[in-house]
Amino acid sequence: MSLCFLTGVSVRLRHLAVNLALLFWATVCGAHTFDVPAVPDKDPASLPATSWGTDGGYWIVSTYESPQSFCLQSPEFVPSVTRVECGCGHSRVCFKQMCRSLVPNVPVCIFIHGSFVSLAENRQQAGMTHRWLRSSACGHPLQVINFIWPSSRPILIPTVKIDVNLLGRRAARNGWYLAELIRHLPPECPVCLIGHSHGCRTVASALHLMGGGSVQGITHLAAGSDMRPIRTVFAAAAIRHDWLNPGERYGRALCSTDCLINLENRYDPALFIYPLSNLFAGRSLGSIGFTDGDRRDLGNWSRKVQDYDVSEFIGVGHLWPRFLQDQRLAWLIRNFVYFPKCGPTAGTTASGEQTVSETMVLPVAFPSEPANS
Repeated sequence: MSLCFLTGVSVRLRHLAVNLALLFWATVCGAHTFDVPAVPDKDPASLPATSWGTDGGYWIVSTYESPQSFCLQSPEFVPSVTRVECGCGHSRVCFKQMCRSLVPNVPVCIFIHGSFVSLAENRQQAGMTHRWLRSSACGHPLQVINFIWPSSRPILIPTVKIDVNLLGRRAARNGWYLAELIRHLPPECPVCLIGHSHGCRTVASALHLMGGGSVQGITHLAAGSDMRPIRTVFAAAAIRHDWLNPGERYGRALCSTDCLINLENRYDPALFIYPLSNLFAGRSLGSIGFTDGDRRDLGNWSRKVQDYDVSEFIGVGHLWPRFLQDQRLAWLIRNFVYFPKCGPTAGTTASGEQTVSETMVLPVAFPSEPANS
């Protein structure tokens, strides 16, 4: 009896340690606000759609009004869309109006946030993200969409382990809505997807669905029909490091993207305790990157993925605003965001004949003088 009692106490202490660690994660990830200038009250609703440029504003597409509990049928995408004009205010528009207003052949960058971020914080960070992305534009146009999904929790109580798992599943469900958003964009527009933390799970889910996979029993009717160029950026990815491998949870994701850069941070405290969130969680992609075993499993697809260690830039941090404080990171991913023309690379065959092929993975390098370029 004493042995059973001691075993029960040990289990309870272990559960308490897990919940305290995850409570710390939620506190770090969700208990901060940021000093960002408020959006002016001036309403530009009277502006015609043709006056919406590619530099002066951005879009916010919210899934708060879309169902967050899926039955075994295709969910209904009910997007709430806001247009924010920098310096002029904001206005609600319909989803079709936004799609008609997007300029063909100009890249669309979609940012997807992580868990424990309130609606107010998301709207604040949207402007910060837009300015950060535009800091590396070098005159190139860009259309920015902030994809917002319900990820906040009302209060902090010692049930964070449950909340993390529930929000992870919700992030995956919203991948269906992200796939719907991409499907309605002008087909001439290349797309860059930037996911942060659980937002990477939303991106992986959307790409997996677009590649013909299923998520929580749901497939996407338009799978395989969108052949546009798509490039992907993962920041602090809160997904297991092997989930993009063939046969794994999001094993069809790499079918739908041309290339993926994974910004890994070995000092990230939230990702350090990621294995505690679930018995089978394993190490996260954001903390260790693609392992040698992952690359063996990926085979030729391993040429599509690239790890980049940003530990020295981010340090002991996880929140998205920490990334936005470093302009070098915007320059780091600019080739994935702005789709500059990539020149062909020359090579030779075994017989010595000249060959030319397009590079699959873009080179990553900082310009020598980013502020003056």
